[in-house]
Amino acid sequence: MRVLAAAAAVFATVLPSLALRAQAGQDLAAREQKLVAAAVAGLHAAADAYAAQKQHAQAQLLRREIWMEYDEHDEKARDKTGFARVGAQWRKDPQKLVIDKDLKVDPKLLKKIEQDLAALRKKLAADHRLLAQDAAKAGDATRAAKHWGRVLAMLPNDAEAAGALAMSSFEGFAGSPEDLAMLRRGRAIRGASDWLMRTPFPVTELSDKHPLLAAANVTHTGVKSRHYTIWGNLSPDDLKTLAMDAERSLLLCRTLFGTSRGMLFQPVLFRDMVFVRQTKEYHAVLDQCANQFDAQRLAFLKNDVDQAFLAAGKQFLRLHKADIGLDAARDQTVRGVVQDASGVNTNGLWEGLGHAACGFLFGRSLSFLIEQQKAVTVASVQQKTLVPDMNVWMQIAEESAWGNTGTRTSELVLLSAAKFTTEQRVKAWAICHYLLHWRPDLLHQLDQSQTPKIQDAPGVEAEFQKRTQQSLPKIDTDFTTFWSRSANLRKAMQAPAVPDDKAADHKAKVRARSLVDAINQARADAAVGPLGAYFVTGDDAKAVVAYDEALTKVEADRKKKPKEVFADPVAPAAIGRSVLYSRATDPKALVASWLTRPVLRDRLLHPGRDLLGSTPFAGAFVLDVALPVVPTRSGPPMAWPAAGQRIAGTVASADLGPRAVAAFAAAGKELPATVGAPLTLHFLRAVPAAVLMGTEVKVYAGNFACDGVKVVYAGGDDDGDQADGLLAFVPLQPLPSKAQVEVTWTLPPGVLGKNEKFPVVTFTVE
Repeated sequence: MRVLAAAAAVFATVLPSLALRAQAGQDLAAREQKLVAAAVAGLHAAADAYAAQKQHAQAQLLRREIWMEYDEHDEKARDKTGFARVGAQWRKDPQKLVIDKDLKVDPKLLKKIEQDLAALRKKLAADHRLLAQDAAKAGDATRAAKHWGRVLAMLPNDAEAAGALAMSSFEGFAGSPEDLAMLRRGRAIRGASDWLMRTPFPVTELSDKHPLLAAANVTHTGVKSRHYTIWGNLSPDDLKTLAMDAERSLLLCRTLFGTSRGMLFQPVLFRDMVFVRQTKEYHAVLDQCANQFDAQRLAFLKNDVDQAFLAAGKQFLRLHKADIGLDAARDQTVRGVVQDASGVNTNGLWEGLGHAACGFLFGRSLSFLIEQQKAVTVASVQQKTLVPDMNVWMQIAEESAWGNTGTRTSELVLLSAAKFTTEQRVKAWAICHYLLHWRPDLLHQLDQSQTPKIQDAPGVEAEFQKRTQQSLPKIDTDFTTFWSRSANLRKAMQAPAVPDDKAADHKAKVRARSLVDAINQARADAAVGPLGAYFVTGDDAKAVVAYDEALTKVEADRKKKPKEVFADPVAPAAIGRSVLYSRATDPKALVASWLTRPVLRDRLLHPGRDLLGSTPFAGAFVLDVALPVVPTRSGPPMAWPAAGQRIAGTVASADLGPRAVAAFAAAGKELPATVGAPLTLHFLRAVPAAVLMGTEVKVYAGNFACDGVKVVYAGGDDDGDQADGLLAFVPLQPLPSKAQVEVTWTLPPGVLGKNEKFPVVTFTVE
């Protein structure tokens, strides 16, 4: 009886609470309906007023806001933005005339419209705030977040809304942690691509000939870059451009994938390329390889496409017919390198990655994969002309997301290139673009989720879930949100790396970027992908700037009053840890000096880093390295120098840090004033001390063995001379000038896979 009485008391407490919550929900819903009606009416009125003044782009933005944020089925807003209802869905209607350009008008005529719109937004923001607060009190977190989001959209600097949504900011953009991660990644890819396109790479012209082209009687030349040889009868300058593009594309791959898969990115395949101008030359080369194809395939390669994969002895080549200009050949080069290096195989991702890489580097994509059809196919939707400009691709992706009519990602890996519709091609590009900014490792998992036994969308989704613990339908939902409702985020991601030359801070930011440019050159030399720069730094960097200003003042005071004593300001503890600082004037020389110290080398060259903060400060170079890196979880380490690299052979022992001094003392060796450049092995993660101590190294300069001391930089306190998984070998004597140096690192058992050996590294001393 007492138990029943207690239960009754509990229910007597709970039921009124539930009733009150339901009543609060009903009240909130009614207030929301009134707010939606007021917002739709007010935004339509403002849009109509803008349209009357021929400000059609402004009107379009307001109409989209209506159906995106308030009423997705508003007939007028949908019609004015070019949509038509198809069943329960809204789809872009290409037959509707939509004017989306602002025409010239007297600014005075717009003043009243802008004032009325500002007043409307102020009222709407206040109503959204009250609804958000009351929804939070009622325990409806989802509803509260929706209204706080509208407050922040109208008042971007609103602290209450940002706090409620747990938002912070990066370079002035406020967003969720997920948004800011995408933004930083966008900055990294854009900055890397910008540097790659501004930077020339060494290419030499070859004097010998290629046996396959010689046998086909094709007059040709060849050029060689660090990793690729390009053959053909384009001009030598054009071939050199293509070789540089190949190197750019390979480095872009290293940036895009870095350590995202839990191990250091290793290119899967290198293929040299052949470009011939004329159809008859293209056919002549194919005829030399006719035994590699059946008759139907050979006819298809000759008559329907301008690209073929060939074997020439032990060498594999890409053959291209370059009869429509250099731009198309550059596009084919970049696509080819990314597709080979990434190792994806399914047609959808293979194409999507190729388009994405060309978009990052060139802002356009010119080449499409067309595969041999086995039967007549008919596209299920009306085809659009797909122009090269990637901004158009973005518009198509956005329109597809608005209508929620796109191809499922699970279907994408099942497509044949012979059956691509325009929408499917854009989806292939758009999902690669999205995942490269969010989780590039998932591209490889998605590629492998289709097998000979898995040939339907549910099977792909189940296999992907098993591999990644991620839901493909959920990824599709997030992907749709990104393209349909994240225009401000995408705009911030596409912002130029440096403001235009008319901006007041242009010169300062170019100087700040020059330091990151020098670091990117060092990363490229070390076979590591370049990274991006950002210019709003943290408190530690600001403290270093203040320190430099104080130090400058002290130095000026000493010159004015040489007889007086002035104490130096206290240097911030962040220097050498989260911030690097120097008063050097030459960024290239500064980076070279930083790289002599193994710990700084590890920080600056880490392939899991994608952004550095360089401060636009005229007094000194201040580099913020506080953003975390993505460590590896397994796999082989990274060696410095990289194979084929050229380095200076001598360093000052004072630059090596206190751990080198201790290691020399422990080994009973005298540390001379100058030693050989330290050779380093970077595991890019914390590893057991036994792995570092058990790693052996042999170094030969020419035919002579180099004596030296191993230095472990891992473990212990963060004294500014510590890095996880870092081992160095410091030669006792400077490495001889112009010598070929061979380094053999032997790792303890269990670090590498069965029968796997770490490759011997050969480099050259300058």
